[in-house]
Amino acid sequence: MKSKIVGFISGALYYPAAVLASDYNSRMIDYHLILNSDDSISGRTVETSGRLTLNDDARSHNIQIHSGGVMEINKNALDESSVVLAGGVQHVAGTALNTLIFGEQKVSGTVSDTVINGGYQAVYGSGRATGTTLSNGGTQYVTGIAERTIIESGNQYIQFGGRASNTIINDGGVQNVDGGTVTNTTIRYGGEMYMQGGSASNTIVDGGLMDVGGESTTVTNTVVTNDGGLYAIQGHVTDTVINRGEMAVYYQASASGIIINDGGRLISRAFVTDTTVNSGGVQYVNEGSSSNITVNEGGALYLNEGRVENVALSGPNARFLIATDKYTNHYRTPTLSGVVTASDRGQIVLGYDADASGADITLNSGASLQLLNNSALCRTDCLYTLNSLTLAGGHVALYNMSPGAVAGWNTLALSSLSGNGDFYMHTEVAKGKGDILNVTGNATGAFRLFVQDSGVSPSSDDSLLLVKTGGGDAVFTLGNNGGVVELGTWEYRLKENGGGNWLLSPDQKPASQPDPAPQPELPVENVKRRISASTAAVLNMAAVQPLVFDAELDSVRERLASGKMDGRDGALWMEQLNTRNNVATSAGADFEQRLSGLVIGMDRYSQREKSADILGAFFSYSHSNVGFARGGEGNVDSFSLGTYAGLQHDNGIYLDGIAKVNLFKNGVKGRMNSGGAADGNYRTYGAGTHLESGIRLSKNSWNLTPYMALSGFVGSDREYSLSNGMRADVDNTRMLRAEAGLGVDYPLTLDNGVKLQPWLKVSVRQALVDDNQITINDSDRFQNDLSGTRGVYQAGIRANITENLTGHLSAGYGDGAGVRSPWRAAAGVSWSF
Repeated sequence: MKSKIVGFISGALYYPAAVLASDYNSRMIDYHLILNSDDSISGRTVETSGRLTLNDDARSHNIQIHSGGVMEINKNALDESSVVLAGGVQHVAGTALNTLIFGEQKVSGTVSDTVINGGYQAVYGSGRATGTTLSNGGTQYVTGIAERTIIESGNQYIQFGGRASNTIINDGGVQNVDGGTVTNTTIRYGGEMYMQGGSASNTIVDGGLMDVGGESTTVTNTVVTNDGGLYAIQGHVTDTVINRGEMAVYYQASASGIIINDGGRLISRAFVTDTTVNSGGVQYVNEGSSSNITVNEGGALYLNEGRVENVALSGPNARFLIATDKYTNHYRTPTLSGVVTASDRGQIVLGYDADASGADITLNSGASLQLLNNSALCRTDCLYTLNSLTLAGGHVALYNMSPGAVAGWNTLALSSLSGNGDFYMHTEVAKGKGDILNVTGNATGAFRLFVQDSGVSPSSDDSLLLVKTGGGDAVFTLGNNGGVVELGTWEYRLKENGGGNWLLSPDQKPASQPDPAPQPELPVENVKRRISASTAAVLNMAAVQPLVFDAELDSVRERLASGKMDGRDGALWMEQLNTRNNVATSAGADFEQRLSGLVIGMDRYSQREKSADILGAFFSYSHSNVGFARGGEGNVDSFSLGTYAGLQHDNGIYLDGIAKVNLFKNGVKGRMNSGGAADGNYRTYGAGTHLESGIRLSKNSWNLTPYMALSGFVGSDREYSLSNGMRADVDNTRMLRAEAGLGVDYPLTLDNGVKLQPWLKVSVRQALVDDNQITINDSDRFQNDLSGTRGVYQAGIRANITENLTGHLSAGYGDGAGVRSPWRAAAGVSWSF
């Protein structure tokens, strides 16, 4: 009854007269039409100045409200499938279903499945709008309740007291929250949410944009994915998960409980706490303060500016970089403080411009700390400070170990040091420079120092300070191979001076080991002063060339012997050879040589009245792999040309001669004890001769051949440098060798006509030259002494396979004068014409 009175009064105020439904039959409503209980109307049009009022249980269907027309749906009344055109107004205190709005709809009741096509909907008081679709710039204001709204192209405003849930914001749609509450919103690509107050929970930013402002704004349980973005300039954001998207916290905003997954990115310029960075995720701290950060395997944290407190890294490729961003114009000091722990190969990189003096860092189980020189700020003599450092199987690199990186001289200052682990340091004793570990307080535990130096020799035997401590029982040892450091020509050891300082020293006596020795335990080497691995590499390569010459020479000597057996006018021959030599030199430069090669030659045999002679020429190529006992390897490619001649008298006396020249292409790939490279390439030339004379004695098909020989070789001198700065001056390499031997052979002919000649030979070789000179770094002179007596044992077989084709196989063993040859094998053929 009350609604009827209200409707009647409003009609009386605004319209000339109110007409009851029972008295109105026209389809055009241009006056005030009132429908009461059980009345219904369908398919009518509310014209300009017309008004349709539904009271109680009245029903309407398919009503069009034109510009200037008004429709009122009061409590308990129901309207379905009506259209509100531009300029028309629909007031809903009851229920409206499936309404299409080009004009205005004001809801204090319930509406469902409304489409706002460029129109306007206001939901206020106890009003509830469910399933509304905003399109074509439609607008919805909510101070009541809005559920399951789809914003295709338009704006939804959630104001104070308003509540919106399960909203979907598509491309072109915008949700504005100012004092209201929104839950379960999905923001898709091109969609946007702007907050200036109120709260949002359970939001999915699925490629869209969420902008958070307003001091009182709260956002909880948000997921950012598919390149979506959440940007907060005010308010507080909690419990956010970032999957392949971005979140930024600026100015007066704060955030906590953030999880950053693969492809996720957090940019912090305000207050952020309790962050977890997982594999593929990144957090940037560019301003403000961030605390309680966990970085897991594959995650990354970058502190460019601002402050970070309390960080835990764990897992391979978990990375924490503290340094000013070189790509920005900001140079506020990044500050690290609190407890910082890295485990399981996590990585911390500390830039020079950072302040970590308040940080207590612990490195566990393979975790690392790298000091990074920022070339624009400091290139050398750079100071890095921590409060305390604890190592439990972790390591610290005091210089940039990346290949090609600029390595200055860094000092790491600590208030205290404890545990056990490794420090990697870079020095150049020749310049009196090096990294320094300075512990101003107590140092306890056991630590290894891995020191990288160059091949440049110091001008004096001065020591270099590596570690300073203010007290404690810490023990430092060199972790380099053998417990020594290469400093140019020689090796240095670590010494304690009794005052808590540890130095690199040329003193032969190593630092004393406590009993029992702490972990990590290193062997105490022989105190004899020893050359560096780089020096050994140079000496190795200088000693290889005579061995190459000798291996190639043996192939030609074999041809001279078999050529006399053939007795053919002319022949083309070739031999494949392989040999191995294990060499120990007087300077301690041992190596292993493996040579393979090919010799091709042509000769002519001439029979005289009482003698025969053979004259020929040859070309050879061989490749030697040289394994350095001190680390690294080398290679020698040898190209040779030569000639040979032999004279055999009928009385058995013979004389053979060989002359050859060589080009040697030498490659050095040495390795320093620290693991650094000592590489170089150079060419040398060589020439040598061989003279041999003996007598062939025959009886009952047995042939016995005693002989004597003299061989000589000289290689060109050469100066070259290695990549670590070492300079080598190799003088002429010389070899002079006398040889006496005895050969025996037994020719026989098989039933098929094949002729065989098995043979044995034993010889003693005396090397006479013991002063081949090599100078390292213009100051240290060495002698490659391979002089001495050597025994050589050889066996083989020659065969005339056909009238024009012969072949041979041979094997040998030798030992003495510092050279042991476990085997030498050769196979060859010759074709006579």
